[in-house]
Amino acid sequence: MTHSGHDHRAHGGCCSAKEAPSAADAVVRDPVCGMTVDPAAGKPTAEHGGQLHHFCSERCRQKFVAEPEKYLTAIDPVCGMSVDRATAKHFFRHEGQGFYFCSAACQAKFEAEPAKYLGDRPESRAMPKGTQYTCPMHPQIVRDKPGSCPICGMALEPMGVPSGDEGPNPELIDFTRRFWVSAALSVPLLIIAMAPMLGLTFQAFIDDRTKVWLELVLASPVVLWAAFPFFHRGWDSVLNRSPNMWTLISLGVGAAYVYSVVATLFPDIFPHQFRGHDGTVPVYFEAAAVIVALVFLGQVLELRAREKTGSAIRALLDLAPKTARRIGEDGSENDVPLDAVKAGDRLRIRPGDAVPVDGIVLEGRSSIDESMITGEPLPVEKPRRCFDRRHAQQERLADHARRADRR
Repeated sequence: MTHSGHDHRAHGGCCSAKEAPSAADAVVRDPVCGMTVDPAAGKPTAEHGGQLHHFCSERCRQKFVAEPEKYLTAIDPVCGMSVDRATAKHFFRHEGQGFYFCSAACQAKFEAEPAKYLGDRPESRAMPKGTQYTCPMHPQIVRDKPGSCPICGMALEPMGVPSGDEGPNPELIDFTRRFWVSAALSVPLLIIAMAPMLGLTFQAFIDDRTKVWLELVLASPVVLWAAFPFFHRGWDSVLNRSPNMWTLISLGVGAAYVYSVVATLFPDIFPHQFRGHDGTVPVYFEAAAVIVALVFLGQVLELRAREKTGSAIRALLDLAPKTARRIGEDGSENDVPLDAVKAGDRLRIRPGDAVPVDGIVLEGRSSIDESMITGEPLPVEKPRRCFDRRHAQQERLADHARRADRR
């Protein structure tokens, strides 16, 4: 492996008049997936209309070459301006879909109230035929179609690394909608139920009997509609003989709601000690509704975190170089796919390049950023005849194995 004698640290109003960006402020972005790309990192490129576009991976480049007009510009969802996707400085991913903005002000408005600017959302793209699904918590569960994990009840996710173009997560969209409905109905329900404990009373407006019926009206959509996925997963856990979190939630919410409904409709079946002065029985509608709202809040936060984690994993994998610069026997240099590199080939590592394979430094010296592997923040000096530390460890293991064979 040949190094150049340079330092190559592989670093991986709303709208105002546009100004020509300076070299320091310029952004090079993959027009397909929206990731920022280092032009000196040797990533795939394609020319269209006299402009050179850079891509994070060969897959994105192929998509662009097939339909270049589809990925040239995007519409700012806030102000409606057309934005160049390859040089957009402001980009935000929401529910699996990337959005481009003409300015930081538009992006801030969108982040604060995304639903205000979304309008009709595109439907989730169908997964390729043959896609298998697994549970994030129990990888031994593999299914041929979406569903719930029979062990923990979590929604199954497609196996493999996220491609970045799956579209919005349908479960996240559904749970977000159910959360807002639950929260909107639970807040007044909680105020009505807890007001007496704070020294407040609504008896001047409604009596206790009417208040109980009002609680029933507010809690019923939360429990019967919003919480339906919880009861479905809870029932599945019983059928699969695998009690989990959804079993407890279903039992708790169901018991509180059913008891309260019976107490509202048939208060006379309860002993006299259970009833108040006006004949009403204490109910727990607010407990059932608030539990549902809080569980939805946790689920929405978890789904958003998992979505960002998938994007981060894809970004890390895309940092790996797809090609290497091989030196031929006659001294010529050519870029070849990484799969074509064989043991014994000589490779040229230019300033700013990522090291594609383990090897030995034959010429020159340089510093390499190994923070992605070792966590060391400072570049590591690589003099001549230096092994990559992972390669050296493999050589030691192989040497031990050879010695053991001789014995």
